[in-house]
Amino acid sequence: MDPEAAAVITPHLLAREELLWCGRPHDTTALRWRAGAIILVGIAALILRALPLDSNLAERADANSVLLAIMVGVLISEAIVFHAYLSNTFYGVTNQRVIIVSGLRQREVVAVLLALLNTPHLRVQRIHRHIELGARGEQMFQPSYLPFTNPSVAPDWTGRESYRLLALEDPRSVYDLIVESAHKLE
Repeated sequence: MDPEAAAVITPHLLAREELLWCGRPHDTTALRWRAGAIILVGIAALILRALPLDSNLAERADANSVLLAIMVGVLISEAIVFHAYLSNTFYGVTNQRVIIVSGLRQREVVAVLLALLNTPHLRVQRIHRHIELGARGEQMFQPSYLPFTNPSVAPDWTGRESYRLLALEDPRSVYDLIVESAHKLE
């Protein structure tokens, strides 16, 4: 158990609720992909600015390079927001719930009752280093991350009930723990 995550999750426990596991995102693969995209767009902007072109193409290249520079700025901003969410996110699995504590300015707590995993309402799925808890019947792990939003919780306006434990060190054991705890509640 991650001691920092335990310190954040423990105040949110209910009566007779035991913390079985807690952790936080560890993987930086998503950040590396974002950095690669930013570098590629930035290089394209620089090449467009550096090419000596005739007057019509030069005007078009100048306009395109400004648009690419704006895209680089947006990509950098989104990467900063994504990293801020990941660094302020903590996960916990108890004998009754899965708890997600995250937020940029102030932390918000979202909890998923494990008893719902025993009903047609909610299902759990492990995908690579992530665990997703989502409504049955919906396609899980579709392009579900929306820029500038919390990657662990779908925004309210999407109408989806979906929760993600991202970039776990040992997702298999966490998945097994969630399923085992849900079966004990039957």
